[in-house]
Amino acid sequence: MPVFQITEPTEAKLTSVTPRTEMHGDDEVPAVSISVEIECANTLLDLIDPQIRHALYKAKPDEEPELPGVEASTPVLRCNSIDRVKLTTAHEGWALQIFHSIDEATPPWAFGGTKVDNLSVEAKQGGTVVLRLRCGTSDVDEARMGWLCVHKGQDITLALLAPSPGAEPRASEGAAEEREPEAGDMFAETHGQAPGDSDSARVTH
Repeated sequence: MPVFQITEPTEAKLTSVTPRTEMHGDDEVPAVSISVEIECANTLLDLIDPQIRHALYKAKPDEEPELPGVEASTPVLRCNSIDRVKLTTAHEGWALQIFHSIDEATPPWAFGGTKVDNLSVEAKQGGTVVLRLRCGTSDVDEARMGWLCVHKGQDITLALLAPSPGAEPRASEGAAEEREPEAGDMFAETHGQAPGDSDSARVTH
């Protein structure tokens, strides 16, 4: 079953960069956590949990689908009193790609073993949402750490890729072998799903 991911280069605002260290066995290794904001259509919420969009939005009165078998859009907020909704979704072992060069021939930086968590949704009237999330990884070096720090508060281009189908999500080389259960995993188990099960996302502007 597909999982949540952002497969296309997508613009996001880099809102925070936190250099830190992680213990991998007896060794301390450098790591970084970044937070980003992505503005996109509310249909992205279906790829995280199919119930979220309909809990926050509804269709316009008497609106019919444009094509047979195609669901009508849901641009109308059900409630204007909600500021932000925090989600329990969390993933480990994802790959964060950052497109750091204006030269399209230059491959993006790939940060392996990325933990994706701290998701929240700000729902706007008209069907647009701001998705906020945090990515943490120890697959980082001095040059990439410096680039991230310099670009804090700016727009960057990124992609977020799930592990290959059938592969076990795992942290980057040298990461600790045992980890605490994630909140998203416990949420999924409560609802009869395997940890990390959801649809794949494709976000474009």
